[in-house]
Parts: sequence; C-alpha cells; structure tokens
Amino acid sequence: MPLVFLKRSVYTAIKSISEPIYSSPIPSTTTTTTTASGRMQAWIIYYYGNNQQFTISDSVQLPIILSPKDVLIKVSASSINQIDIRRREGYGGKLINAYQSMKAILQFGGSQVDKLEFPLILGRDFCGEIIRKGPNVTKFNIGDKVYGALNVTRQGSFAQYCAAGEDEICLKPNNISDEEAAALPLVSLTSWYAIRKFSGFNEQNALGKRALVIGASGGVGHIATQLFKNLGMETTALCSADSFDYIRQIGAEDTVNYKQKDWLTELSQKPKYDIIFDTVGPRYYSFELMSPLLNQGGTFVTIITPVFRNVDKHGLISGLSRSAYKAVKQTLYGLSNGVNYRWAAYSADGNVLSKIKTLVEQNKLKVKIDSQKFSFEQIPEAISYVENGSAKGKVVIKYSTVL
Repeated sequence: MPLVFLKRSVYTAIKSISEPIYSSPIPSTTTTTTTASGRMQAWIIYYYGNNQQFTISDSVQLPIILSPKDVLIKVSASSINQIDIRRREGYGGKLINAYQSMKAILQFGGSQVDKLEFPLILGRDFCGEIIRKGPNVTKFNIGDKVYGALNVTRQGSFAQYCAAGEDEICLKPNNISDEEAAALPLVSLTSWYAIRKFSGFNEQNALGKRALVIGASGGVGHIATQLFKNLGMETTALCSADSFDYIRQIGAEDTVNYKQKDWLTELSQKPKYDIIFDTVGPRYYSFELMSPLLNQGGTFVTIITPVFRNVDKHGLISGLSRSAYKAVKQTLYGLSNGVNYRWAAYSADGNVLSKIKTLVEQNKLKVKIDSQKFSFEQIPEAISYVENGSAKGKVVIKYSTVL
C-alpha cells in the first residue's frame, strides 16, 4: 500500500542520516587543474523558478566523500528527466531541505544548516569514470566506467563531478555509449521498482498476466513496456497514435489512443488487467476511474504521488498527514473493490542497475534517445527542449573530454 512507500522513504532517510562522515582530499594523481584545485564547473541555481535561474560556475566545490563507501565520479554524460524540471521549480524542496537539516544537525551539530538548500546542482542521471573512492569501497576500482541515478538528497550530475555510494551505482553496459547509459538509470529504476518491488511481479508469477501502461511512449513508460515483455506479460499501451508502431516494436501487443474520446470504453471492452502502471497522474487517470479495468486482486501502481506536493503546499507535518490520509483512503477504497493501490518511486540501487545492465547487453532492453544533441554548456537549452514538449525520446547531455 502507499503506507509502505512512506515507511520505505523514512527508513532510507534514517539509514542515510546514520551513515558516518568521511571527508577525503582529492588524490594528487589527478592531473586536471580543476580537480587539483578542489573546484569544478557546474550549473547551479540559487533560487527556484524558471530556466533563467541557471548559472554556470567554474568555482563550485568538488563533492565531498561523505561516507567511506562513497566514490567520486568524473561525469561524461547525463540526461534530462521531468524531476529535474520540477526540482528547478521547487518541487520537493521543503521535504528535502527538512531532511538535509536534520542530517546536518545530527552529523555537523547544526553548523551547516544555513548552507544546505542553495546553491543547488540539479541532474539525477549520469555516466562517468571513478577517480576517487572511500576506504571501504570494495566493488569498484579507480578508472571503472559506471552509471547510476543520484538520490534527490545528493547534489546533482549537471556538473563535472558527482559523488555516489558504491551500492548506488553499477558498471556501464558494455554494448552502449556513455550517452545511452546516462539515459537509462532513473527511468529504469523507477519502472523496476514500480513493477517488481511495489507491485510484486517477477518471473515466478508474471507469465501470461496482463498489463496496461498509461503513458507507454514516455521515458518511464517505454522502459516499463519492455520490462513487462521480458516477464512474459501481455501489455496494452495507452499512448498517442503516432507512437503505435514504435511501442509495438518494443513489446506491446495492443495499443489504445488516449486522444480519442472513447478510449476508456475501448479499454473496458478488453479483458481486464492484473496491473495498471500509471506514469501520467490522477488528473486524467485516477484510481477510481481506472480500477474497474482490474481483475480481482489486481494492482494499480502510480509514480505520481502527492507527498512532495503536499509538503510544499502545507508544510512538513500537515503535508505528511494529508499524504498518509490519502494513502489510507485509496488503499481502503481498493480493498473494498478487491484491488490494490500502490505508490512507487525509485531509489538509487546498484543491484537493480546490474540487472538492467544484463538486459541491455542481451539486447532485451533499449532506451529511446532523442535525435537532438546537447553539450554540457547547453543544459538549460536541453531542459527547455524537454519542457516545451519537443523531445521524442530521452534527451542526453554529452560532456566535453576537456572539462
């Protein structure tokens, strides 16, 4: 149920807060002037708002290795996600800042509380090379090429360097470019968590089951469609008609055009589903509207949750209380109708990325990349390109080798 989502979020926060601090200087073997000086180039914001808030700076402090199991990564590529746009606007700011303040009080005695929220580096996805590792890192070596998605509590990847825990990253798939690898992590982790960890589908129970993906041609949706196919599930894609050919090529057996007025009637005439995966949100595809399409015992899982939004609008205590009330209400509604309701979100998870890596190397999973190319210096333009609805796939950022 959604309460499990809240429980896992609290557990992750407490686990992170309890991690020891480990501060290490940058090794002298690193030869770039930027690294040797302890500074790097990054896109930062000092206030929430639109793209005009972005400033590029070449004097940003390098990420500090906070844990003996952290690594420092020189970023070679990143990609744009909707969460980057939302975070630029302030989405989740109150809850994340409350978490960071609590962590600072426990770890620094409160001396760093006033420095936490800004300047902020956005960007979750990355691919890059490990140039430094903490003393307890055992899974990776300096020089390894890795990929991952940073948790929202870390400074982001729109920078020359980022820091991540060794359990949060994975070796890059061998058969794709750095840019393709950087497009994969967040959408893959989100899909995997929603389907497997929050909804409970796996190789033992999924074969022959039916799935409906709302927003199937989007970033998360097209990955989820392929993951359902790999589980042997029959998938219906709800998307626009111009995406039908593509979405069938990657695994959907059936397609429905969400732009036609009778899309719900068309879906109602089909056999019911064992899982409905919502990547769009309740404004158009509420649980109450979609739940009659589920088989008894089926699951409606959505990645559009009200937690950040409620805390942003109503404050920490009231926002979390409203979210808990919503979770209980929807869960009880589902149980009264014999179906399940779930919230889902990704977590930085190297084990899952390892499974994604295997699927990619077996040519069972491919990420769709937009044809428009952007450099590190064009990150604000890339965000505008996504925000304006121009993208026809994941938008990737290639970092110059001389950064």
